[in-house]
Amino acid sequence: MEHRRVMIFILSAALCLPAFLFIFSKSASAQQAQPQLLFSWHAANSYVPSSYKGKVLPGQQSQITASFELVSGGEIVNVKNQSIYWYLDGTLIGGGTGAQQITFRPFGTAPAMETLKVELPKYSGGYLIHQETIPVANPTVVVYAPYPAGQFSGTNATATALAYFFNAPATSIAFAWSVNGQSGSSTANPDILQINLPAGTPSGSAIAISLQAQSPRGQNVSASKNLTYQGQL
Repeated sequence: MEHRRVMIFILSAALCLPAFLFIFSKSASAQQAQPQLLFSWHAANSYVPSSYKGKVLPGQQSQITASFELVSGGEIVNVKNQSIYWYLDGTLIGGGTGAQQITFRPFGTAPAMETLKVELPKYSGGYLIHQETIPVANPTVVVYAPYPAGQFSGTNATATALAYFFNAPATSIAFAWSVNGQSGSSTANPDILQINLPAGTPSGSAIAISLQAQSPRGQNVSASKNLTYQGQL
């Protein structure tokens, strides 16, 4: 009797297994077929040094262009006839039929995190929505003087101004340098500071570098760096 019960159980399980596999297969296929929005954005007038390898962040005065592609089943879907709406921090900023791209300016003051959202409410595969958080950065300037532990020997040193996320290229930014309170700007290369120490400068002397950077549209930031002169290293 016990043997017969075991056989019935095994037979029932065997009969149910194909149905289970069919349902699981349909579920897995449905998940794989779920459409995806491939989203991208870039800042049009935010400048960085050529050595910068990261994402160029927009500033408060930048123009941002965003776009997307819709992918389903591994293929790009034509959305030229779809209603598309764009929102920035919950406010409708544009859209229309086939509006896969939008250009806009940030709402708030930097630094800030703003949320850009795109919606396709009438897509045949269901209501589609995607959102991205876009960081808006203040312009920044860095005094680049790559001396180990901020110490240098010899009678001269060099510092370079590196400007990030200004709305103008570095060639149009006004740089003003000072060394220990004395002007050190160069008209030939305003982004480079040459420090020439007078003879007899004591070893261990502190060199305080200050930098002001201003763009043509009034963006004004500052930076500083301290170096130490060592007669011998």
